[in-house]
Amino acid sequence: MRSFAFTGYVGGGLLFLAVVGSACTKPGTGDASGGIVAGEVCGPEDEGGSAAAPTFPGSGLSGAGDPITAALDPLSCGGASGRFMPVEETAEIECYYTESDQTNPMAFVERVVEIAEGEELVHVRLTLNPAFVDNTYGETAVGWGGGEQPVDAPKPGDGPKPGDGPKPKGHKGHTFKDLVGSDKAQFQMTDGTGELVLDFFVDYLSTDETKPSGYGSLGVVGGEGKMLLGDASAIIAATTSLDRDLNACGYGAYTVDSPATDENYTPNTETPDWDYRVVYDVWVSASAFGAAGFGDATISYVHASPSKYPSDTLTVTPGPCPPPPCEDDDPPAGDGGGDPGEDPGEEPGGGTCQPSGGECAADSDCCWASDVCLNGACQPFDIPQ
Repeated sequence: MRSFAFTGYVGGGLLFLAVVGSACTKPGTGDASGGIVAGEVCGPEDEGGSAAAPTFPGSGLSGAGDPITAALDPLSCGGASGRFMPVEETAEIECYYTESDQTNPMAFVERVVEIAEGEELVHVRLTLNPAFVDNTYGETAVGWGGGEQPVDAPKPGDGPKPGDGPKPKGHKGHTFKDLVGSDKAQFQMTDGTGELVLDFFVDYLSTDETKPSGYGSLGVVGGEGKMLLGDASAIIAATTSLDRDLNACGYGAYTVDSPATDENYTPNTETPDWDYRVVYDVWVSASAFGAAGFGDATISYVHASPSKYPSDTLTVTPGPCPPPPCEDDDPPAGDGGGDPGEDPGEEPGGGTCQPSGGECAADSDCCWASDVCLNGACQPFDIPQ
C-alpha cells in the first residue's frame, strides 16, 4: 500500500466547483436487529443535492455514520477534514441481500470519486449489518448469546488453571482476539468496460506496534490483507471502524471489553464516538483504471469469524436499498427524534403510515423499515440470529 501524505489539498476554482455540500444523513442508534435507519430525505433543493443514504445502528457521535459524501478523513475519528473533496454526482450506493432475505440488507457498499492533494481517488466503503457482526466483545458483547455456561467440576487433585471460570456465551461468545488477525473483506473493482482491474482483501485488525493502541488495519499488505489482482500501490489508504475506534478516537484501552452499550447501541458517555459497526474504507487511485475510468466496486459475500449467524460467511447479491419509509420531521430513534412511533409520518404517495403497534393490513402500511405487519399490527422484525 503506497504511503500518502495527508497534509492538505489543492485549491483552485475547478476543484471547488466540483464538490458536493454537507450530507443530510445523521448517525442513528436503531436496534440490534440491524434494521436500516434512514436519514433525512434530501430534495434536489438541498445543498449538495445528495440522495438519502441508509445507515445501520451503532455509528456513535463522531460523524462516522454520515454518508460517504461527508468526506471521511482516513486519519480522523470519523469526521471530515476538508482534505478529501467528493466530486459532484459520483456517489452511488448499493445494498446486499442474502437469498433468504431480500428485505433486510446484510451490508451496503458506497462509492464516490474524491480529490485529495490534487489526486483523483475512488473511495469505497463497506458497512456490515450489526445483526451479523459488530464491534462489541468481551463482557460487554451485545447479541452474542445467552447466559454463562457452567464450568465442569474439577477432578480430584486438580488445582485452578488459567482459563477457569465462565465459558464464552451463546454462539461461542465474541472476544477482542476474534477481531484481530482473522476478519477481512474482499473487494472487486472494474473499469468502465466492466473488466476486473483490482481484486483484494482488506485486513480488519492486526497487531501493529506503530499504532497508539498496538493494533490497526494493515490494509492490503499485511494481516489478512492481500492483493489477488492488481498492484498494491493503487491502494492509497485503507482503514476500518475498529482501527479508528482504537487509534484516531483515542480509545486504545478497550482491548478486552468494548465500551458498554445496550441492544440499541446507545453511545456510551465515556466513549461517545465509538463505532459499534464493522466498516471497511479504501481509497484507490483513479489512474489504476486507465482510459476506461472507474466502473464499479462489488462484493460477493460477507465474512466474520465468528459471526452472530450459524454461518460465518454468507453469499450476498446486490439490489436497491430500502427507501426511507416515511418523509416526516420525526425520524427514527437516535436521529434527533424520540421513540419511533411517537408521531406517524406521511407516506411518499400520501396517506398516514403507522408507527410500531399501529393497525395495519400490509407491511407497506408501517412507518419503519424494520417493522412488518403481523396480526394486524406493525411490529419490529428481528433478523434471525
